[in-house]
Amino acid sequence: MEKLTFQEEEIMLIIWRLKEGVVKDFLLQMQEPHPPYTTAASVVKNLEKKGYIAGKRYGNTYVYRPLIDENDYKA
Repeated sequence: MEKLTFQEEEIMLIIWRLKEGVVKDFLLQMQEPHPPYTTAASVVKNLEKKGYIAGKRYGNTYVYRPLIDENDYKA
């Protein structure tokens, strides 16, 4: 399992808490000041490439959900 960067881990913790959502949902859960949308979207794409989350397309929107359990990551 590939180690996550600070930003990746921050967003991953939010995804685990929400169970699923869109990038904007994750962004709104982050502490102020929020990073730019494009930065959060890039981090989410990196998480998808690393196999931590999966995205499903609904029209123009991707809904993401975790593929790896939080306890498995922390172990």
